[in-house]
Amino acid sequence: MASVTPALFPAKLAPQRMPRGAIRRPALVEILGQGSGAALTLICAPAGFGKTTLLTEWLGTARTSAPATEFAWVTLDSRDTEPVRFWRHVIAALAGVAAGVGDRSLEAMRAGPDRILDVALPMLLDDLGRVETPIVLILDDYYRAETLEIDIAVEQVLSYRPHDLHIVMATRSDPALGIARLRASGSLAELRADSLAFSDDEASRFLRGMGVTGLSEQDERNLLHRAGGWPAPLRIAALLMPASGRAEFIESFSGGQRQVVDYLTSDVLDLLPPDRKEFLLKVSVLRRMNGSLCDAVAAMPGSGIVLADLERSGLFISVDAAGEWYESHQLFHEALQVELARTRPELVPLLHSRAAAWFERVGDLEPATDHAIAARDVSQAGRLLAAQAQPMAARGRRDRIRRWVAELSWPEAQRDPELAYARAVDAAVHNELDGAGGWLDLAATGPPDQQDSQGLPLSFRVDYLRAVTSINDVGRAEKAGRRAASAAPSARWEGMAWCGVGQALYLQDRFDEARACLHRSVALTPDENPILLCVARANLALVEAASAPEPVSERVLDGALELLRRTGADNTPSGALIEMAWGEVRRTRGELPDAVVHFEATLELLGAGTPSCLHANTYLLLSQVQYALGDSASALRSLDAADSILSRQRDPGALPDRARRLRQTLGTPPRRAAAHGAILTERESAVLNLLAEGCSQREIATSLFISHNTVKTHLKSVYRKLGVTSRDAAVGRLPLGGRTAASADLTRVRSAEG
Repeated sequence: MASVTPALFPAKLAPQRMPRGAIRRPALVEILGQGSGAALTLICAPAGFGKTTLLTEWLGTARTSAPATEFAWVTLDSRDTEPVRFWRHVIAALAGVAAGVGDRSLEAMRAGPDRILDVALPMLLDDLGRVETPIVLILDDYYRAETLEIDIAVEQVLSYRPHDLHIVMATRSDPALGIARLRASGSLAELRADSLAFSDDEASRFLRGMGVTGLSEQDERNLLHRAGGWPAPLRIAALLMPASGRAEFIESFSGGQRQVVDYLTSDVLDLLPPDRKEFLLKVSVLRRMNGSLCDAVAAMPGSGIVLADLERSGLFISVDAAGEWYESHQLFHEALQVELARTRPELVPLLHSRAAAWFERVGDLEPATDHAIAARDVSQAGRLLAAQAQPMAARGRRDRIRRWVAELSWPEAQRDPELAYARAVDAAVHNELDGAGGWLDLAATGPPDQQDSQGLPLSFRVDYLRAVTSINDVGRAEKAGRRAASAAPSARWEGMAWCGVGQALYLQDRFDEARACLHRSVALTPDENPILLCVARANLALVEAASAPEPVSERVLDGALELLRRTGADNTPSGALIEMAWGEVRRTRGELPDAVVHFEATLELLGAGTPSCLHANTYLLLSQVQYALGDSASALRSLDAADSILSRQRDPGALPDRARRLRQTLGTPPRRAAAHGAILTERESAVLNLLAEGCSQREIATSLFISHNTVKTHLKSVYRKLGVTSRDAAVGRLPLGGRTAASADLTRVRSAEG
């Protein structure tokens, strides 16, 4: 499957300009310089403590004081939680100071985005080990990108880094990088909020830099005490400082966020020119902004000039190194939003709607959807969500879909058929099958010809999704899938529809028909939809295991789990199906303990979802393997679990029949016959008992859920252990009390088996 390379943003690879009023802090700069012998320097403090400003100052100083050291800078944001994007920017920063570093790693990530830990990072560390110049890698705002996967990879770099690589990280909370271990081993240098808090002298210099002069030493100490040494409230206080009555102002000033927001809304905005205040209120619906976006939202030209003026004035607006994207200070941003909602509530949905339209126009659909939801525009949100729900689900991005549908909570949104389809997709990828069915019923009430951005009619989408999710009503799933296949607008969508039909046929024991449908699905489904492709391959393996006389080839499932891992979908129902199919492959090849591991993994993946026929089928397959391993008690518990689930399903297909056959087998106590010192296994005893009941070898295979060849192998072992050469002689070795009335009817057995 071809991977998509995330865009590289050069502005993230350089620090922002020093803000107005920034002071020099040589003592902290010296501490940073002394930390180069450690693996990690951690600057950890809440927002507004000047972490980025300190790093920027240090970088400017160190380039002069340590000319032999190279410095690579990355400013991280929330989109860097995607590992490929994270490491692409890190590698670009490193390559900027050491040519050629990371070239092989980039190629490895393009070839296998899921092979970062075991392929791309070892290559990167190898490249860095060949660089003779010391390198400092600065990761600013690490908390924005931190995930478990990112932490594991960064910890690997810290563990195996070359000696001349030093990492400096600014963040708001301790990352999960084994900080205590690094501290104990002397591999950590750290600066915390208490170190970053302003001293009396620093606060005095800062206030003078902000243009606040004439305060007494006591007034400065009081203000610093009110702010708790936190630089951000001091900046706000400096901007709010009145020309007279300063002692009273300082006495009433609070460093608590609520009081800061109150001052911003009541005083700062009232002091601005009316046109600037209007502009700031309108663009407060945006966290990050540029001139074009603000032009659209504020419905006025020249926003780029206004943003530049605001940034130069130090009014809580910062700009990236490229001078294009601006970001408002968090406290200021919140204050503006409070004031907008208080004074102009009717504007809020309109402004969000304009932002959504701008982002949609430039092709950035995710923030477009966020703003459409904030605008409470059901039509726009439905269109945007419909365009992304299926592709995002196919790429394993189910958490984002879930957040969106949760936010669409008002009654009109709950009743919308288009949004109901998106909710069904969300429920399906979380294995909430009853919920998916209910939302599909609502979606089916919408205009059948209503198309999404891919040109797919709503009726087709409902049938297609019902085909692959209605596993508790297999007859309905089959009908929906056949309708979708006949109405599919292209071969790729036809292939996805046949996947649902094949799955339904497998659950009805119509194996030949299922095999044909699933082969067609695999042939037509493109790699761009790895989840459905893996579902089709998993069901095909299950069909082969249930019907083919030979062990199932592993080639049917080769690479399937890796394909899902690349999209983060290995922990979904699709991943569970792959695990189930691997269990069946192992069973047909006689690798029974491995089969148990796969079936238990299947149940773990399915555990949080609605109990369904997927659970029931897994319990049935697990039960027969447990019985084959001689664990009759566990086999019976698994069978009971399957029956409990099946009793609540509308149309579970042939699964109840499979359960009844298996219960017949488990209801016959396994018998062990001794001969020549040998003991029959429980599975050999089961085969012999069924043979005594008049079953043919193929009937035995069906009853025990094993292949015909496996039955033959068991019989050969039985003959050898009992010292006999015929079926009659083997059955004769069973105790009379252990035979059924049918055990004497061996004529049918001989005629059926030739």
